[in-house]
Amino acid sequence: MKKSDIRVLGLALFAMFFGAGNLIFPPAIGNMAGQDWFLAMIGFFITGIGMPVLGIVGVIKAGGSIKDFGKHVGEKFSIVFGLAVVLILGPFMGVPRTGATTFEMGIAPLLPNIPVVLVIGIFFLLTWLLSVKQSSIIDIIGKWLTPVLVILLVFIVSMGVINSIGDPITHSNTAFKDGFTGGYQTMDLFVSIMLGAIILKTLISKGYTKQSEFFSITWRAGIIAAIGLGTIYGGLLYLGATGQTLLADVTTRPMMTVTLVNAILGNMGSILLGVCVSFACLTTSIGITAAASEFIDEITPQKIKYNLIVTVSVIVSAMMAMGGVDFIVTIAGPILAIIYPLGIVLVILNIASDYITYKACFKWTVIATSLISIPMGISEFGFFKEMIDPMIQALPFSDLGLPWLIPALFGYVGSYIYFKLQSQNRRNRKRMQPQF
Repeated sequence: MKKSDIRVLGLALFAMFFGAGNLIFPPAIGNMAGQDWFLAMIGFFITGIGMPVLGIVGVIKAGGSIKDFGKHVGEKFSIVFGLAVVLILGPFMGVPRTGATTFEMGIAPLLPNIPVVLVIGIFFLLTWLLSVKQSSIIDIIGKWLTPVLVILLVFIVSMGVINSIGDPITHSNTAFKDGFTGGYQTMDLFVSIMLGAIILKTLISKGYTKQSEFFSITWRAGIIAAIGLGTIYGGLLYLGATGQTLLADVTTRPMMTVTLVNAILGNMGSILLGVCVSFACLTTSIGITAAASEFIDEITPQKIKYNLIVTVSVIVSAMMAMGGVDFIVTIAGPILAIIYPLGIVLVILNIASDYITYKACFKWTVIATSLISIPMGISEFGFFKEMIDPMIQALPFSDLGLPWLIPALFGYVGSYIYFKLQSQNRRNRKRMQPQF
């Protein structure tokens, strides 16, 4: 095992998870948490950094493919779950958010009177052109832009910490919960599920063949990625907390980030960041659109052409992006409340799969989790809140954003005991049969 391979993979994981569109969330979470920003940061790190890193390990353990991720629950479930992941990352949430973030954070501060439809139209036209016809320009932009953006962000965070822009004012009783569920919005757990196959192929191409090697290299590389992500996300979250006075009248997430940067580096700093974020969002949009379209093309062989899938995906993304970042986040919240806990549970089960005797336990653990996560999502959509919320709040750890945890444990333990007893009964009946 070469240290250079671990270092290269760690930097690759960082680049994969470092979505420019995610920069809008840590400041907003810190702003809500105030003096309790550290608790919010822990919650955000668990779901926004820790689970995506573990997700790479989980999907590799499952077989490497997005279609393998839920295979122990059932083949149909795995395909449906995989499709849900690519649609969430693709045309309905992830990709539209890149376009909306580009307008609100990169273009509107420079050209406040420019029509949103023009910016969104150009953004997704470029996405369509460069997804249908793959171009080396994406690799070039990504190769040079990501380091520039990272250096700029580290500088911003450092300057903001050294030259404090203010002090946190308020307290929050839900800081950890807000950070934990806020980490869902990064969607990086789903990114890890989608890109696990790429990581596996990379490791195999370097001569690694054993599961133990895959596991060892991935978690070590994951630590490198986590340190990088933690530095940037944690720093931005802290700036959001210390800038509560500065952000008192700011209503949108992208403008919170722009306002903080403007206070630290001035107008030119916010312009530079906006330009970098815009190009980074474009490369993310193209990459996810292409990957999602390839997956849909794969599960519908000879039925839907790749170019048609890309075209429809881009049109839907553009329509969603017109609603703006906060609209997309609002729509995403309930859906992520349903599916993210299922993803977390499947990651843990896949990692521990060597020690799970009865694979049917996967199914019942997921069912038990969904019995809580689905009502949570329905409530967040605004339906039956008076009936659902009191029941959810009565569950252990609901104040931490984990009301599904104990039901998931019951689902696993209960199904394990049931299948264990079934197995013992079969052995007993076999011993009691007369021998001839």
